[in-house]
Amino acid sequence: MLKYAKYAMTGVALGAAVFAATAASAADLPARPMYTKAAPAVELYNWTGFYIGANVGFGAAHSDFFGLGSLDPKGVVGGGQLGYNWQAPGSPWIFGFEVDGQGTSQDSTLSGVGVSVSDSLPWFFTARGRIGYAVTPTIMFYGTGGAAIVDHKISATVGALTASAEESRLGWTAGAGIEGALNRAWSWKVEYLHLDSRSETITGLGDIHVTDEIGRVGINYHFGAGPL
Repeated sequence: MLKYAKYAMTGVALGAAVFAATAASAADLPARPMYTKAAPAVELYNWTGFYIGANVGFGAAHSDFFGLGSLDPKGVVGGGQLGYNWQAPGSPWIFGFEVDGQGTSQDSTLSGVGVSVSDSLPWFFTARGRIGYAVTPTIMFYGTGGAAIVDHKISATVGALTASAEESRLGWTAGAGIEGALNRAWSWKVEYLHLDSRSETITGLGDIHVTDEIGRVGINYHFGAGPL
């Protein structure tokens, strides 16, 4: 019995020695690298490309009739725009050009004893440069400015005399806005524009200076803009 116990003790001792040697060898081996699933690539939005869209808003104009007084034509403004943006990859700056045509319901009438003056702005057209800065890949703030053609229609009645005229004048415009991408193809925008038609002389009515303050919202469809 003692003989078998001695053999058992010897076997246990040998097993322990083998286990210890194996553990020591494993400890000396370099650690096996841990592999994890790579995070999905982030798609950065790029504004480069042509776009076309529509807008609607409100305009509040002011017409100074030098020596006679002033009128404030107000009304709905609506139309469409066409433009192009360019953005270098990795840069937050966006450069572009936009043209738009607008029809308006802006008008105002001043009446008194024997006198009536009616003033309206049937339409205007602008051609502007744009410089934007992307505060996030899909939202940019921008400034804009350029030329404007403003159509001005006015008529006046003084006693039995009536005079009227309609002229389109070249002026300037400047403003600012914010635009955000809804997805690869569509974006929304909110914009403010100041129009100035400069002083103009209308036959029979004298000199007139027209300015217009416009706030509008719009939507654009983009050809080519989207994730890089």
